[in-house]
Amino acid sequence: MPLDATAINTAALPGILAGPILRRLTRTEVAVWVALSKPGTVTLRIRSAGLPATEVVAGTATPVRVGSHLWLTVVSGTAPGGTFTAGQLYEYRLTSPAWSEPDWADLAFGTSLPAFPGPPADVEDLVVLHTSCRKAHGGGRDGLANAAAVIRDRLAGAVANARPHLLVLSGDQIYADEVPAPLAPRIRRVAADLVGIDESAVFGPLPRIAGRQAPSESFGFTSSAASDHLWPLGEYLATYLLYWSDVLWPTALPAWTDVAPATDLDPAAELDEAGWNELLHAVAPFREGLGDVRRVLATVPSLMVMDDHEVTDDWNLDYPWAAAVYANPAASRIVHNGVLAYALCQHWGNVPDRFATAGTPEATLLAAATFTGTSPDTPANRALLGVPTAPPPSPPSVLRDLTAPGALRYDLSFGPAEGWPVRVVAFDERTAREFIRVDHPAARISLAALALMLPPPADTAAATLVVAPSPVLGTHLVEHVIQPLASLLPGGSEFSDFESWSAATRNHQELLRLLTAYAPLILLSGDVHYSATASLDYHRGAAAAKAAGVTSSSAKNAEPKTLALHLFGEFAMRVGIERPRRFVGFNALSAAQRAQLASPPGPAAVVPYDQMVDIMLGRVFRAGQESPTVLSAEVATAYGLGAGDWHYDIDPVDDETMPAPGALLTDITSAPAPAWPSWDPTKSYTMLKALRACDLHRIGRMFDGLPQISLLEFTAGPLTVHHHVTTPVGDDPAGTAVHHCDTSVVIG
Repeated sequence: MPLDATAINTAALPGILAGPILRRLTRTEVAVWVALSKPGTVTLRIRSAGLPATEVVAGTATPVRVGSHLWLTVVSGTAPGGTFTAGQLYEYRLTSPAWSEPDWADLAFGTSLPAFPGPPADVEDLVVLHTSCRKAHGGGRDGLANAAAVIRDRLAGAVANARPHLLVLSGDQIYADEVPAPLAPRIRRVAADLVGIDESAVFGPLPRIAGRQAPSESFGFTSSAASDHLWPLGEYLATYLLYWSDVLWPTALPAWTDVAPATDLDPAAELDEAGWNELLHAVAPFREGLGDVRRVLATVPSLMVMDDHEVTDDWNLDYPWAAAVYANPAASRIVHNGVLAYALCQHWGNVPDRFATAGTPEATLLAAATFTGTSPDTPANRALLGVPTAPPPSPPSVLRDLTAPGALRYDLSFGPAEGWPVRVVAFDERTAREFIRVDHPAARISLAALALMLPPPADTAAATLVVAPSPVLGTHLVEHVIQPLASLLPGGSEFSDFESWSAATRNHQELLRLLTAYAPLILLSGDVHYSATASLDYHRGAAAAKAAGVTSSSAKNAEPKTLALHLFGEFAMRVGIERPRRFVGFNALSAAQRAQLASPPGPAAVVPYDQMVDIMLGRVFRAGQESPTVLSAEVATAYGLGAGDWHYDIDPVDDETMPAPGALLTDITSAPAPAWPSWDPTKSYTMLKALRACDLHRIGRMFDGLPQISLLEFTAGPLTVHHHVTTPVGDDPAGTAVHHCDTSVVIG
């Protein structure tokens, strides 16, 4: 019998398949996303926590049928009394005549219903959770599930503002290209039974398990792990349901003994018993943590933005990628399916008012996505989604024009006008790219789109929280050393994800310039599968800005290259690769200045060793040919180029806290004075133990390459951002060990 061959009894399913997920919260309204197995009006009821008599009907919604047995909706509701009071806790529940309510206490932290606090009035009270890159079979335990432990600890400790006010998920909430083979049969079962859209006219008969790698590559995709890549829309929607809820999971995923390779696996499959079991082992902590994931999503208002894996690895990476994919009918259908699923499952909750307003592109999309039994993929719907209907023009070109009427925009902002003490600006770094040259990395956002996403601020705020999926400040070791070296090898750009902000100088510098009006800044990013903190001090004429660059990634995707960063971050600091750096910008160098960069500076020049390497490799010369030109301050001084038109400092920030009481702290504090007059084996041994303890403690203090959840808090006088990274250690589903990394940046 084929794997997962038994049809799902849809009549026996509970009403709620995934959710409720708390989404956009303002001072006056809240929105809740939910996936359902049955139609029927959904009512949102809200009350003050612990006071059932205060419950009111806050809002209702009619679900949209997106599959044969799948309905989605976002219910928006008005606050009791008109406003959600800062510091007050509110409980909510969903009801419908079509289904029975679940046990709401299972989705709450110590209350009878899911509960959330009103938006804080002051930035000092704001608590933000943040993570990204959550892959079902990624290495380690689930950082998003571990957020539940963080919340429980805060509640048990009775800390102020124990419940977070906002959860930022900054991309790769699903992995469409990397699907673990043992989970693929369930995804396809859910897609067939709950969505039921036949796309064989485009894809033909679907390959069996582990058989999609070669076809995906023939489409133009670049993922090296696409053996079970999602293709039909039903598979994308099913994956969201399985990533966010345990309702549709089978009692157990198929063991290797259940697999008949001759009939279950594709003939091209490169999968054996050891590989299957390894995937089962990796998925186990993901499945184990789904109850806590549901609890977190039900109780913390969330902002979600997309990165590439919502659609496919390297989505819109560069011009050659886009030219190949959008010329292929199957590939462009897959992109359409991924973007539509993102719009329905993530973006709808970001901007529910747009989807609820008649005549908007969002409302038009909901009507177009309503189930008919056939694919909603049409040229008109692609235009709505911002998916190209043909390859883009040759560079220089942009992927799409955000000013064109009738298309969704995936960037968004909110702030004081919505009752928050900070501005929040979220970027779309995938659909508004700019192709500079055929052989050049794409700019993550075109110049025209940057101007639209960062207009002059219309209000004042204590700070601005910018959600940029890729790190704006970057990491020198990765972006200046590892990625450029890897890009010299065949396929290296895809392997190293060589699409950083700094790879397109003009657009990167324009971003920094526009951000000065929004200072002070907190730049939240993911994508890179490690956490890091950095400070920015930017000066351009009279304009100045301070920022904290806060990266949190991955929730669940530890891999060898990020584990190496976790281990060797301290070494990168000791040899000076990760150090404070000043950059000087020039609007345009003269021809003579550019020419002199072709030769080393004079013998009296003092240049750090790594920048001398850049000079010898011609990297400084090539940077000088760009307009604008950005060079290190030491290089600009060595060549006598002057002070420049602007400058900025980027300082990597590491965790300098001492170990908690225990063996490491004892060994460190037992170290003798650093010198003694003669050979003393006892002192030498004690010193050796102290040095070893220091080295062990410093692991993961610069970069954290393990699965994680970050928590941000703020203090005043001057305004300071505190970045607390909590990392579940190991891959035992029942594990409790954690690693902490704490950093702070002054931005006020």
